[in-house]
Amino acid sequence: MSGVKPLAKDAPAKITIGKGAHRYRFERNWAKLPRGWLWRDANPKALPPRIVSKGAVAANGEVFIVSRSKHPVTVFNPDGEFVTCWGEGAFSDFVHGLTIAPDGRVWIIDSGYHEVTTHEPWGDEIKKLGRRDLPAPTFYGRPFNMPTDRAFASNGDVYVSDGYGNRRVHCFSPAGKLKFSWGDAGAGPGQFAIVHFIQIDEQDRVWIADRDNHRIQIFDNRGKFLAEWKEFRMPSDLAFGRDFIYVGGQDGLSIWTKDKKPVVRWDRNDPYVGAFHIHGLWLDADENIYLAQFDHMVSKLTRMR
Repeated sequence: MSGVKPLAKDAPAKITIGKGAHRYRFERNWAKLPRGWLWRDANPKALPPRIVSKGAVAANGEVFIVSRSKHPVTVFNPDGEFVTCWGEGAFSDFVHGLTIAPDGRVWIIDSGYHEVTTHEPWGDEIKKLGRRDLPAPTFYGRPFNMPTDRAFASNGDVYVSDGYGNRRVHCFSPAGKLKFSWGDAGAGPGQFAIVHFIQIDEQDRVWIADRDNHRIQIFDNRGKFLAEWKEFRMPSDLAFGRDFIYVGGQDGLSIWTKDKKPVVRWDRNDPYVGAFHIHGLWLDADENIYLAQFDHMVSKLTRMR
């Protein structure tokens, strides 16, 4: 029928979207797993949902991705070709976050095991925050009860979103000592429904995707509430480029100026049904956009110059 959008499974492998300086080659299934591998459990009804969760780009351009699968950490070259994997048996079925520190080490945030671990790029564990399988009682607000993500301040402090159980944010020193925490359950300033993913900008402001409150909250580096953005539906993640802020969630993908002006926005079903249902979002040095999608895909939007 004319005018009916195709489903994601029927969409072309690559399509050009966007306008002006924000035109992209959108490759839906960018990261190619080895034959027979899945981004999920073999049981499609397994709980928690077995999804591709998050990723990050290393200094050499390799893309590290964490998923709730038999091969939790997979590495790809810039063309989406498989390089290596590690972490088999090391993480829970609810592993949630991955980030690469300025020193090149890989941090894994495991909601199911209530811990945050640091690894060499080849997988060797270096250190750990939290105690495996021993969640902190939620009414004390101590780390961790189902943490979700981490971010680094310019002074080396580490901020961890303690996200599904505690509704808190914790600040640790570079040596791993807890310095302070803030947040509790609710919908007011400084309260959270789910502290989903966390980012820190060049001014050391802390940005929280408060997903189930349908907003992004912004704090100073001591946890003082500064502002909130409510232009979203279940925002899962955000990333900072040189001049723009990128946000992904249940309502699709959007790009904003740093003074909160919309640049371009793609609905969840634009340009085709199911195109954007985003769990994690990250950028490379050229501000190409990578997406961990709820339907077991890793997508890439390559910026067209």
